Amino acid sequence: MNEGKIMTVEWQKIKQLGVPPCGRVGHTMDYLPINQSLIIAGGRNDLMCKNINNPFLDDMYLFLLDQKAWQQVKYIPKSETLCRIGNHSMCVMSDGESYEKILIFGGINNHRD
Repeated sequence: MNEGKIMTVEWQKIKQLGVPPCGRVGHTMDYLPINQSLIIAGGRNDLMCKNINNPFLDDMYLFLLDQKAWQQVKYIPKSETLCRIGNHSMCVMSDGESYEKILIFGGINNHRD
């Protein structure tokens, strides 16, 4: 660093364990401090969405940073799946020690209710 400025950046490919999520747009990603992981929710992948005849995905994945491993998230008993959603907002509320909650708000889905 020079005078507080970053002078160079380098990308490095890492070895990963587990099955990663498909590529996507319109998703959200946030950091979970307690288990030091990234969480990815929803979005759109044109090929996969064409196969399921719905424009949005309903999955959620964790990337465990310490293990460099992907893990698909299972949902709470009341919600077997995340609704198919894209272009939404997500935030993590945490006390940094034992409490984490994920809030997903807004976005677009394909419901016709």
